[in-house]
Amino acid sequence: MGNSIYSDSNSRYNPKMANKGRALEELIIYQNELYKSKGIANIQKISTPWKVIRSGKNIISAFPEEKSTVDFRGTAIGGISVSFDAKESEDINGLPLKYIEPHQIDYIRDALPLGEYSFIVCNIIPTRKYYVIDGHMVIEYWDRWQANKGKRGYNIIPSEAMLTILQTVGNVCDYLSIALAR
Repeated sequence: MGNSIYSDSNSRYNPKMANKGRALEELIIYQNELYKSKGIANIQKISTPWKVIRSGKNIISAFPEEKSTVDFRGTAIGGISVSFDAKESEDINGLPLKYIEPHQIDYIRDALPLGEYSFIVCNIIPTRKYYVIDGHMVIEYWDRWQANKGKRGYNIIPSEAMLTILQTVGNVCDYLSIALAR
């Protein structure tokens, strides 16, 4: 393939991980359009700036320039500030904490005391179920994991601790019904 991002062994690009979570993000983007059209919320996907390395006209590598915050931010009806990240898990038991980046934890930790509703939307792929994990719960499980590194049973947020997103008529992934009911 020559000088492409697919063959550069020094690149941080991983074809297996390139589109991980993209289907969930697209579903959320569609749901956000529904919220906006109904006057419920205005929530946008936050872009991550990428550094592209070129050799002439060929792209040889690409990687994030800086740490992002979370995937989505916006405002819901009533002036409620909302921020969240989208995560997918192949683990039927829940969301492995290693899927959450430390800078995302920092963002959630800083947002919560300001009254922002910060959380994770999680798709447990084998069950085809969607969940909301409240930011306080995310921090609780993260801190417990950090304090017990290497010990069994601390590395996951179990699906039983998550709030199930119910599929409703006219909504494909109505995460705000949980967020606004808090």
